[in-house]
Amino acid sequence: MTQIPSSPRVLVIGLDGATYDVLMPLAAAGVMPNLATLLTRAALVDCQSTQPAITPVAWTTVLTGAQPEEHGILDYRYLDAESGALRLNQARRVRVPNLFDAVGRSGDVVSINVPMTYPAPSNLGGLIVGGLDSPSTAAVLEPYPEFARRLRASGAWYGLETIWKRKPESFAELSQNVTATQADFRGRVAAAKIADKLHDWRLMLVQFQTLDSLQHRCWHLLGLESAPGGHPEWIARLREALRTLDDCLGELIELAARRRAALVIASDHGFGPFREKISLAELLRQRDLVVRADAPRHVAHWLWRKTWRWRRSLARRWQPGRSTANIERPLASLAPIDWARSRAVALHGNLAGLVYLNTAARFGAGPISTADQYDGALAETMAAFREARHPETGEPLFVDVFATRERLGCDPLECSWPDVVAIPADGFHTRPKFDRAWRLMVPDPKLTGTHRAAGVLMIDAPGVQPGDSCRANLRDVAPTLLQMLGGSTPASMSGRVLGELWGRGDMVPPSTARTGARHSSPSPSRFVVAGQPSPQAQATVEARLRELGYIE
Repeated sequence: MTQIPSSPRVLVIGLDGATYDVLMPLAAAGVMPNLATLLTRAALVDCQSTQPAITPVAWTTVLTGAQPEEHGILDYRYLDAESGALRLNQARRVRVPNLFDAVGRSGDVVSINVPMTYPAPSNLGGLIVGGLDSPSTAAVLEPYPEFARRLRASGAWYGLETIWKRKPESFAELSQNVTATQADFRGRVAAAKIADKLHDWRLMLVQFQTLDSLQHRCWHLLGLESAPGGHPEWIARLREALRTLDDCLGELIELAARRRAALVIASDHGFGPFREKISLAELLRQRDLVVRADAPRHVAHWLWRKTWRWRRSLARRWQPGRSTANIERPLASLAPIDWARSRAVALHGNLAGLVYLNTAARFGAGPISTADQYDGALAETMAAFREARHPETGEPLFVDVFATRERLGCDPLECSWPDVVAIPADGFHTRPKFDRAWRLMVPDPKLTGTHRAAGVLMIDAPGVQPGDSCRANLRDVAPTLLQMLGGSTPASMSGRVLGELWGRGDMVPPSTARTGARHSSPSPSRFVVAGQPSPQAQATVEARLRELGYIE
């Protein structure tokens, strides 16, 4: 098999939510001169994200070189079938090895602020400082006391707090958030430089997460043709944050050059304008798949929810440090519906419709008890998404819908997956929350931008051919990085090496995984999670994700 030129090191810069639609105009306008220079010598790849195109799913795919059905992550949260609780996904739930495992055998790995890397593995050299899904800054720094000490001594600001919580309502609020964003960007670079002094790394990843939330709240202020609106003074102020991001890119590009490292810039997904949210409860109600709770059941839902939270609170107070995961959550507390008559329910997911069918095996009760009833409810649920139309424009609201047992080749109950996944059309979010007013389309004045599938991948390495090169998927990133480091692709990675970027198209022969054949279902034992996050940690992360608009 033809080899591409190897590099002693690779530095990966993660620009969360970056898209060529934003970066190219800003580089051309002189806002991002370091990026403009890089664009003249890097291979530029149109990199397609996952379905759904959301941070934990996409970054897990980047790290593992595997599709969601292989690594097992479909959202920030999942429904634990045994306890009936919504839990947060974390690094220990990923089923397959990742880049760190492969590279760590031959050298140190440094990872700064990358999602789905907490808790850090204890058997690798280097340091892995988790991202937004970590419980706190103190928690991610605790395993690395010398790194933490030097970071504090540098005076750089480093934290996981949410900066852009809503669309700015005044220039003063915008300006304050820009200043905080600039400090956040600089803090990531300071952390990378300190880690560089402490470790002789082979692979370094530095992730700029705040770019994602900035675009969510300020897409209309980017000054692009696809983002009309905004006062020139506001646009100019926001661009100061992006100029600081470019300065940070320049510092990391210099670090890569000094360490003779190949350079990769990647995003987990792209971005575009936000339109509306789609109420999943109303969509299912219109097909008689969900039956709204009557007044007594609605009151019962509220009481059960309060009681469950009260029991957890008491348990934490009287038995500090002990997990409350074994405190059973009553079915009536999950959603204000008539559980005896509702056949489907969406409990989480803001960038995809994630629907669970109400079977006895899943929820302990419900109207679905036979295989024929399951198949009927499944068909009706999928039809509800396929036939969903915008009430004003008549356009389809979803571009894809599938049953997980069919497309992903796994028993959804064993995998803690929903039975149905639906991908919304560009510009739309899904809303699992039950509203008092049952309406299909729900505006959100706090959002102006949202995710798109088309992200960026730029590679500046020995022998690479600059310019627009090819199309790829996120799962191709990890195998390509390993080949750039002189390694081989593990069997767990279904992505391919992008040899055409070096003018070599015979890098990886197609395998069963690469040709899209169905994967066999992993055994249930592979879904066992050691060390669930504490309730306090879960509550902290959920609050942060709620501020970002990713859960409700």
